[in-house]
Amino acid sequence: MRGKPHLTIETEKIYKTKKSPNGMFIARIIEKPKKEDMLDFILVIQNRKSKDIIYNKVLVTTRNRYYFFHLSCGNMEWVSLNTVAVWDGLGHKLVEVSAVTGKENDRISDEHCSAYRDKQSNSNV
Repeated sequence: MRGKPHLTIETEKIYKTKKSPNGMFIARIIEKPKKEDMLDFILVIQNRKSKDIIYNKVLVTTRNRYYFFHLSCGNMEWVSLNTVAVWDGLGHKLVEVSAVTGKENDRISDEHCSAYRDKQSNSNV
């Protein structure tokens, strides 16, 4: 298949799942359509034994198109035994969260996210 595919997400689905090194927590990135042309990426951290959700917040809201999707989705890694970090497709760290407490150690500012989305929409339209 040549050319760009017409990728749009129509239903909520799990994009990526990783288990912590000690096996106690699971981190998931969920894609959820917000409006007809917008898409939310949500980070959910859950305790495997008690099934309690420790962290559940929107990371990025972007357009529901192929290029925006691939810039927004990135990598998720357990940087320590109980800390997960999420990067976007360009290597910017979006958030770093402690799985035990659910507190954010590091989060990209909302101003930076909005400017980043504006850059995407201006350069890829």
